[in-house]
Amino acid sequence: MKRIPALVTGAMVCFAAVACTSEQSSGEHQIDADYAAYASVEELTEDSTGIFSVKIGEVVSRECDDGGDSAGHGGEPTISEEDHEVDTEPSPSDSGPPPEGIEGGDSPYADCLPMVFHEATIEAIILPPPVTRGTTPVPLGKLIVGNVDTDAVDMEGASPLTPGSYMVVYAEKLAEADHPGIDSVNGDLWIPVGGEQGLFDVDGSTATARSSMVKSLYAGGPESGGPESRSGKFVTDIEALKEVAQSRS
Repeated sequence: MKRIPALVTGAMVCFAAVACTSEQSSGEHQIDADYAAYASVEELTEDSTGIFSVKIGEVVSRECDDGGDSAGHGGEPTISEEDHEVDTEPSPSDSGPPPEGIEGGDSPYADCLPMVFHEATIEAIILPPPVTRGTTPVPLGKLIVGNVDTDAVDMEGASPLTPGSYMVVYAEKLAEADHPGIDSVNGDLWIPVGGEQGLFDVDGSTATARSSMVKSLYAGGPESGGPESRSGKFVTDIEALKEVAQSRS
């Protein structure tokens, strides 16, 4: 059983419980995860800090996120009050070398999840993040979008971001203090809500949900029609996404 880093469990809102890793016959590593399910754009909107129409840029860094540690990043993990004993003789299944690319990072004690970080250019802000007193809104410009590195690990519900592509990203903001397991990115990160459920591919004014989990604009509302919908993909347009976002305020 693997401990999944806080960057993923807390911020992506994608693991409802526990995730496990397994090695496929091809030698690739697969992570199975329980995602929070979002059946509508309305539900995605409710869990998003900000919603952006962006052009995905190049990879700025890749890093295996070990979640950090309250005793110091890379240090020995903190033992909770419920843990009164430490197993000094691990079982044979735990005593071998960790699978490459899954465990390690710069901490010998923590499991880690491969992450990739893209610079993205903001085309439009569909839902501005909440602004606290003394701060300024997110301006049109660039931001860093984090995603599971699908070149390093196979995870159901995670799909790659392609440089040059246009997307709407339903995202949760992570300030620098919120991602202690990531050293290669300074400042804020934006993580898609629910994995690929928070990603819509954009072609002109048309927005297509990347995940077949998303079925409608509003909870309990009608599903979209058309060939894409019949293949399991919800299709709408950016103006409709804006209307849902406006109804939240």
